[in-house]
Amino acid sequence: ACAFAEAACARGERTLYVSFDFDGPELVRNLGTIGIHLGRFLEDGTLRLVPARAMASSAEAHLMQIQALAAEHGARCLVIDPVSALARFGNESPAHSVGERLVAWSKRTGITMVCTSLPDEEASRPNGEPLQITTLVDTWIHLNYLIHSGERNRGVSIMKSRGSAHSRQVRELIIDAAGVTLADIFSAGGEVLMGTMRWEKEQAERALNEVAGVRAELDRVKLDAEEAVLEVRLKSLQTELVAKQLEKALLLRTSAAREQHLSIDKAHVGELRGADAADAPGAS
Repeated sequence: ACAFAEAACARGERTLYVSFDFDGPELVRNLGTIGIHLGRFLEDGTLRLVPARAMASSAEAHLMQIQALAAEHGARCLVIDPVSALARFGNESPAHSVGERLVAWSKRTGITMVCTSLPDEEASRPNGEPLQITTLVDTWIHLNYLIHSGERNRGVSIMKSRGSAHSRQVRELIIDAAGVTLADIFSAGGEVLMGTMRWEKEQAERALNEVAGVRAELDRVKLDAEEAVLEVRLKSLQTELVAKQLEKALLLRTSAAREQHLSIDKAHVGELRGADAADAPGAS
């Protein structure tokens, strides 16, 4: 909810934050530890933090006060944290109708509203939601704790989101100094891994990737060496081929010269023999 308020204020959208659990300074201080800083928006008036107490008034009176504060602030976005507080302290009977009117009012006025709700584990209602407004809202995000291998981790999933496609997977929600993030999905045996098990899976995959990278580098070096050897052999063969071609050309020229000399010698001998015959006694 606070991350939503910070993002809305960063876009310049005036936001009203009604908190039933914390006073303004305490909330701002706590959020600073997870990288969400609302102080600057309080100073410039974009954000207004209103602490409220469920015991101080009825659900009906709270609804009227919230509407008046939103109109006074010119709110484009509204956070009620948690809206389930309206069902406390004897206010449960009218709280359901107040919840319906709250959702209808926000849609009618064009205010984007984010409500958190703390489930009542002992209640007999579906999902333990006190106000039963989950059927009225457009998007229902479910946060819960998942305990596995002696470790408690936060999980988040989208129960519904009208008019938009959304994931059905449970993702691990991480809240730390970097803010609010969703961890990448890691599964083993059909089970989503979270916390330490996810970290171990990430480390194992990182180690496998590093080994694969080293092997790929070794294969590249090996191929480079084999390529260099082949290039040397190729150059050697090319040089040998040129030498053989030159040797062949020389041999052909030598053979041609020898044949030419033999032809010249035969002709010269024939001439000499013809001259000898003409000079012989009794020649006519």
